[in-house]
This record gives sequence, structure tokens and C-alpha cells, in this order.
Amino acid sequence: METIDVLKVALNPTGYLIDKVMKKNIETFGESSEKSNIQKLKEDAIREEIKATVLQNQAKVEQELAIARRIDSAEEVEIEEYYDVSGNGSVGLKADEVSASVSLGVNGEGRKVTKRVIKFKGCKPIEQRIKN
Repeated sequence: METIDVLKVALNPTGYLIDKVMKKNIETFGESSEKSNIQKLKEDAIREEIKATVLQNQAKVEQELAIARRIDSAEEVEIEEYYDVSGNGSVGLKADEVSASVSLGVNGEGRKVTKRVIKFKGCKPIEQRIKN
């Protein structure tokens, strides 16, 4: 303890203890509130990312349904699709005692082929039936 702390304890021990407890609480709650804000922001970011993924998947489903409806109403449909997403990679380490050398190698290969052509020709008449 410093001499100022000794004087504070001697003159007002209760006030000294209250002061120490208050300072400790301020430090603790100040740090935890910052951490809780950061944690809350991380949770919000994860939640928004999940929402974006769900919306993106819903948009893909809607797109496929629209294509299916158009196929249903077209006189002639021409579809040409290619999908191939592949990739590989490797890491190697070689040590040679004779020449006292070490070699490290990294290899990566990726391939992506995507082609989707859908052509619609004509439109069948749409029949509507009204129930009475």
C-alpha cells in the first residue's frame, strides 16, 4: 500500500473500502459491457448472414418455379445445362539428408464449368376456367 492509501484507511476505513469496491465494479462492468456489445454485434451479424442465405435460397427456388411455369406454357423448349465444380490441392514436404536441404511444395487446381441456356419459343394459349 502507498502512504496515501494508508492515510485513507486510517482516517476513514469504511469510505476507503467503498471507494475500492466502486472502482473495481466500474472496471468489471465497463469491460463486460464492451464485451457484451461485441458479442451482441457478432450474434446480429450471424443472424443477418443466415437471413441472407435463406433469402438467396428462396430466390433460387422462385427462379426455378418461374422457369418451370414458362416451360409449361411454351410451345418449344430448348435446355442446355452443364455443371462441373471440382478442385483439389496438395501440400508436400521433402527433406534430403545428403544435400541437407528441405523443400516445401504447395499445389492447387480448380475447375468450374457452368453453362445454362434455356430457350423458349412460342406460347400456348392460356385457358382459364371460371367456376360458377
